Amino acid sequence: MAVIRKQRVRREGVRREPRETRETRENRQLLELNLYRDPWTIKKKLMESDVNNLSRLILPTQLVDNHVLRYFSDEERFAVLHSERGLELKMKDLDQGTCHLLTLKKLGSSGSFKLGLNWISEFVKRRRLQKGDVIGMFWDNYSTRDNNYDTRGFCFSVLERYAPNSDANAEAVVAATPPNPSLCKFAREDLHLHPPVSEP
Repeated sequence: MAVIRKQRVRREGVRREPRETRETRENRQLLELNLYRDPWTIKKKLMESDVNNLSRLILPTQLVDNHVLRYFSDEERFAVLHSERGLELKMKDLDQGTCHLLTLKKLGSSGSFKLGLNWISEFVKRRRLQKGDVIGMFWDNYSTRDNNYDTRGFCFSVLERYAPNSDANAEAVVAATPPNPSLCKFAREDLHLHPPVSEP
């Protein structure tokens, strides 16, 4: 009898973690997903046709339907889907802090959407975009007035720059995020660091 009691005592003394139920696991996974939500609902690796003389960026139908058109009024949706010119809208370059006018139109042939008008001059040339770069965009539906200028529109960023090298297996390099202005001020004022000055 004494031996049996010792085994029971030993088993009762060992603490075991409770088993994770399916519901607990699903809730934990949902929490992990909600902790970080990628804002870039539209991501695209640029193709030759996006940066050449065709003057437009092609966007996948499903992404535009799911993440952009649902925020449009009936008139805006009609302009995108049926008008010859498309809908004029703004695209904010979050990397550079600039805002540009583009048009969004559905292509009848493929069913895809195209961003046109100033795509080449305002983005490809100004930002030196090239085939293989990865860009990210999302629709900012909050209409605010900044100096009497409506800012509702696409937000844009270059997420990765294509870096060709001598190997056949070229790799993408992540673009550096722009510096925080408050850190720049700290570096100038408190650390007495200044940007390099070019010599005459």
